[in-house]
Amino acid sequence: MKNKGINSIFKQTNILMIILAFIPLLLSSLFYARQIFIYQNTINNIEEANQLSAKVDAIVLEETWDLVFGQRTVADVEESNVIDELRQDVLHIQQNTSTAKEANTLDVALRTLDTLETYQQHLIDNINQDEPVEQNQYVMVQVDSVIDLLSDILQEFVGVEISLASQTNHELVQSVLLLIFFQVLLIFVIIYIINKNRRFVHDNLQYPLDRLLELSNELAQGHLNFRAELPTTPELRTLTSSLNKMADDLTRLLEENALKQYHLAQSEVRVLQAQITPHFIYNSLDAIVSLIEAHRYDQATEMTYALSDFFRISLSKGHDWIPIEKELRHVDDYLKILQIRYGDMLSYTIENQVQNPDVLILKMILQPLIENAVYHGTKFVRRVGKISVTVTELPTWVQMTVTDNGAGIDSERLTEIQKNLRQNSDPDPSSGYGLYNVYRRLLLNYGSEAQMTINSQHMQGTQVTISVPKKEESSHV
Repeated sequence: MKNKGINSIFKQTNILMIILAFIPLLLSSLFYARQIFIYQNTINNIEEANQLSAKVDAIVLEETWDLVFGQRTVADVEESNVIDELRQDVLHIQQNTSTAKEANTLDVALRTLDTLETYQQHLIDNINQDEPVEQNQYVMVQVDSVIDLLSDILQEFVGVEISLASQTNHELVQSVLLLIFFQVLLIFVIIYIINKNRRFVHDNLQYPLDRLLELSNELAQGHLNFRAELPTTPELRTLTSSLNKMADDLTRLLEENALKQYHLAQSEVRVLQAQITPHFIYNSLDAIVSLIEAHRYDQATEMTYALSDFFRISLSKGHDWIPIEKELRHVDDYLKILQIRYGDMLSYTIENQVQNPDVLILKMILQPLIENAVYHGTKFVRRVGKISVTVTELPTWVQMTVTDNGAGIDSERLTEIQKNLRQNSDPDPSSGYGLYNVYRRLLLNYGSEAQMTINSQHMQGTQVTISVPKKEESSHV
C-alpha cells in the first residue's frame, strides 16, 4: 500500500466530509420536489418567508450599521425604513395563512420586529444626542441577536408550512419516512467512517507524533541512546529520521568532545606536573656536590638514594595511581632531601593509619602541598620548621592532612585562595602553583567528590586536608 502524506490524508478526509454533507441535501431535494407542485399556495408562503429571511440577513444589519457609522441619516431611515417594509411583508404572508399555528408564528415575528424597531429608535436617540459610537456598538450586539432570532422565526414558519403540507399528503409522509431511513442509515455510515478515519489518523499521525514527542522528551532529559521507530507517513518519517540522526550525531560529538577534553586535561596535568619547582632538582644536585666537597659522604649517599627514589616514584612507569605507602615514601624522600639541606631547621613526621595495602591514591598529591608548606610557610619563621603528614582510612574515604607551623596565611589572602579554588581560576604566580595544581588534578580524576579544605592562622601555621573516595585494586601498581 502506498504511504500517504499528511496532505493526502486530510484531502481524503475533507472530500469524504463534503460528500456526507451533500447527501442529505440531495435526498431532501428529491423527496420534496413533488410537494412544490402539489401545494403551490404553501410553497408561495415558503418562498415569501425565505425571501423575507434573506432580506433580514442581507439588508437589516447592514443598514443599521450604516446608520451607526453615519452612512445613512436619521431622515433617510424615517423616509424609508426597512423594518416597516418587513412588517408589511409579514402581514401579507399572514393574510394567506389558515391555521392558528401559522398565525401565532407570524405574530411572534411581528413582535420581534417591534423589538427591533425599539432598538433602532434607541440608536436614533443616541445619534441625536451625539453619544459615543461605543454606546451604539452595545446596542448593535442586541440588534444582531434580534435579527438572528427573527431569521430563526421565519425559518420556523417555513417548517410549519412544510409540516402542514406533510399532514395532508400521505405520499409526503412516506417520503419523510424514507428520508428518515436514509438519514439513520447515513448516521451509521458516518459513525463507521469516523471510527475508521480515527484509527487511520491515529496510526498515521497521532502515534508517530507521540513517538516524536517521546523522543524529544527523552533527548531533553539527556537519554541520548533513545530512538523512535520510523512511521509510514512520509513527512513524519523524514522528521523522525532527522531527529534520530541528530541524536546519533549529538552522541558522537559528545563522545568526541569528552575524549578531546580528557586528552586536553591530561596534557594540562602533564604541564602542571612539569611546573613542580625545577629548582628543587638543581638545588638537590648542588647540595649533593657540596656534601661531597665537604667529605660528608654518608649524607651525600643518603640524599642521592632519596633523590633517585623520589624520581622513580614520580615516574611510576607512567601510572597515575599508586599505593598510599608509595606516596608516603615519595613524601619521605622529598622531606629527607630538604632536611639534609636545611639541617636542624626542619623536622617532620609521617603517620600512615591505612591498614589496607590495596588502597590507591593519585600520585604526587602530597608533595606539592609539602613544598608549599616549606617554601611559603616554615621558611619565613625563625623557629624550627615542623611538617606533619597524616593519612587516615575511613569506610569509604581516604583523608590526608599536611600541617606546618610556618608563617600561615592572613584571612584576606586565604579568602582569595579559596575563591580561586572554587572558580578553578589561575592563581597569582607569586603565591605558587602547588594548591591549585593539586586541586585541578583531584577534580580531573575524582570529580566533584574530591574535597580540599584549608585552615590557617597568620604566623601560626597552616593545615591542608584532602578527602577523596577510596580506590582499591587487587595488586599494586
